[in-house]
Amino acid sequence: MKSKKYILAFYLFISCSNTDKQYDVIGVIQDIKKDQNTIIIDHDSIPGFMMPMIMPFNFEHKKDVMGLSIGDSIKFKLVVKIDNSYASDFTVIGHSEIVDDHDGFWEDDEYRKKQIGERLSDVSLLDINGDSILLSSLNGKFRFISFIFTRCPIPNMCPAVVIKNGVLANNFRDYNNLELIMVSFDYAYDSPTVLKDYYGDLISSYENWSVWSSAGGISDLYTLSSEIGCEFWGIEENNIGHNLRSALIGPNMELLKVWDGDEWLAKDVRKDIENYIKIVK
Repeated sequence: MKSKKYILAFYLFISCSNTDKQYDVIGVIQDIKKDQNTIIIDHDSIPGFMMPMIMPFNFEHKKDVMGLSIGDSIKFKLVVKIDNSYASDFTVIGHSEIVDDHDGFWEDDEYRKKQIGERLSDVSLLDINGDSILLSSLNGKFRFISFIFTRCPIPNMCPAVVIKNGVLANNFRDYNNLELIMVSFDYAYDSPTVLKDYYGDLISSYENWSVWSSAGGISDLYTLSSEIGCEFWGIEENNIGHNLRSALIGPNMELLKVWDGDEWLAKDVRKDIENYIKIVK
């Protein structure tokens, strides 16, 4: 499986020459965040690389998106490097009206985002061996939770989050009061078997690093992700869109801190976790 080999290369920090790849992509602009040099595109399948998704893509210069508008149908180049990616050479080929069909779900009171200091609801998901595991079973420990999915090939998104978790797992290898948990929100594809195939070897030497599957536990997944502020959609339609969110949970299930996106640095999170371990009883 090409995507698996590609991701494993990141885990091992392998780099080699001439690794840049370029893909032709067609999609519809959902949003443009010029202050973040990011454009969100609902794109078609990228043969040999990625399924249809709604993804944020980086662009290098603000002039690259001048004249582009939400709803524009575009074609563009996606350049994928060993540790980054960016979109360029945008050409408008049409325009359509954007229909927002996912926000309402996340505004439901049943799936309300928790405030810092509030306790999270208990949930049950599956570990990579297929055994049920309760979030509360780790009470007494701090828990650092990130959301990922195996079918994300963009190096500066889910694969980057996995790498940073690996750095933290190594930093906190000797801590018995912290658990690092990566939760896949792709309940349709990321079964325990798939997650074990992808991440089993990677996490096997760490007692404090685990990966949980949401297969068969959609309600619990929605509860956990929404309370932390992770949003995703299009799983069953094979047109996945999502944000990125990581969170530190205290020994009594209290939400301590949330990190948006994938730009957080492991060294900064390490300092934050060490400080919370010192002050939280």
